[in-house]
Amino acid sequence: MSFGKQFWIDELGEKWALQLKDTLKSPYMKKLMEFLGTEYALNKVYPPKKEIFNAFKLCPWEELKIVILGQEPHLNGEANGLCYGDRNTSIFHTTSLGKIYDCIEKEYYPGGFYLDFDFSLESWAKQGVLLLNTTLTTRAGEISSHKKPWKKFVSKVLNEVNESSTKTIFILWGKEAQLLTPYIKKHNQIISFDSPKDCGNYKDWKCSNFREVDEIMLKLYGKKIKW
Repeated sequence: MSFGKQFWIDELGEKWALQLKDTLKSPYMKKLMEFLGTEYALNKVYPPKKEIFNAFKLCPWEELKIVILGQEPHLNGEANGLCYGDRNTSIFHTTSLGKIYDCIEKEYYPGGFYLDFDFSLESWAKQGVLLLNTTLTTRAGEISSHKKPWKKFVSKVLNEVNESSTKTIFILWGKEAQLLTPYIKKHNQIISFDSPKDCGNYKDWKCSNFREVDEIMLKLYGKKIKW
């Protein structure tokens, strides 16, 4: 299969493909895509192949305002290419997504129910939130099985966003994501908190980041994200 210019425009969108063109043309990327072809042919891999680059398709480069950094796709089959997002939009299947929903409901809808929450998180992506896992694929049930192959690509993505003159809000949940803090340029904004994955099953995840981002968004763009 050819991994030329049109392939990457279709997978990532034109502006992302332009920003990442040097990496996309490299022998490393060809080797990565061939590796993934073999993995999908021989093993059960998440997310579905057509959804690997959903984070980029749904959040075009020119719309990017926020990066939320996750780790790897859900191992339960509900991964949709967006960190923390779920393919089943009627009921959540992961503790992390449940914690996120509970936090937003209590923060914005006290005493009521948030009935319109989008469990796929596609609505966040379409508002300029890049929901990026540090590993874009994984074998079913095998933690960190694809972590090493994706490292160079994801590092390039983060570097391009970080170096851009546009001010970007980096939301870093958990110790692994927060390792990026010293490398993020001063013109960007850093918001951090514990990861919902590290919050116990019976403990509230009382994250204040959504309100913090609201304030920054109003200053930069005159509008907020509908969480």
